[in-house]
Amino acid sequence: MTHLAKVVSATAVIGTAVTGGIYLGTDFFKDKKVEIAVLLKTSHPNKRLITSKSVSDDSWKKAYKAYREANKDKIKDIWNLKDWTKPSATVDETNATDDFISKCNSNSKLEVDGSSDPLYEQVLAYCTRDTLVSDLISEYGKGKRLLSKDGSDQEDAWKAAWNIYKTQNKDKEENQDPWKLSEWKNKKSGNELPNDYKDKCVEYSQKPAYQLENENYKNVLDWCTV
Repeated sequence: MTHLAKVVSATAVIGTAVTGGIYLGTDFFKDKKVEIAVLLKTSHPNKRLITSKSVSDDSWKKAYKAYREANKDKIKDIWNLKDWTKPSATVDETNATDDFISKCNSNSKLEVDGSSDPLYEQVLAYCTRDTLVSDLISEYGKGKRLLSKDGSDQEDAWKAAWNIYKTQNKDKEENQDPWKLSEWKNKKSGNELPNDYKDKCVEYSQKPAYQLENENYKNVLDWCTV
């Protein structure tokens, strides 16, 4: 074999090996499974797994109703719940069951190929709730936390938060402030909080939001945290 032929042959082998390596690497990552709970964070940031353990939690009641509606025409439900009873008529919102909550918890820890996997879609449909302003504050609020409506030891912090609200909206007339507080006209120049200020903080902290640019998130972060 001539020197040139040897070089060409070696180059071909290296090229094949490199190409093969890239191909195998691509297949490796394509076939890598991901835990559903982890995949939810990237594929559906607008949703959060329900973490409450109470069967009477409103989010669980809504989720369980959705599950029962999806399985109402089946003799046996898709998750083979121990206490499954086929709905006989209209599906009403009732307490979830411990077994249903347990299935959501265990299924969310299983690994799937991607967001098109049937089990992923089931967990998304039956085990999640909307991402809320309060979630963003606890996750991205840089150490800030929501003030407690009933926290008697937080009155100074509430006044400080109120001061930010009224300062940022000092030029707004009655019914023109962002939250349209009932006593805005009379209270905007004082330190005493309007009666509905804390209620507004609670209300807006429970609004759906999953982007940090969301106006409700930014407002609650400024006006309702310490």
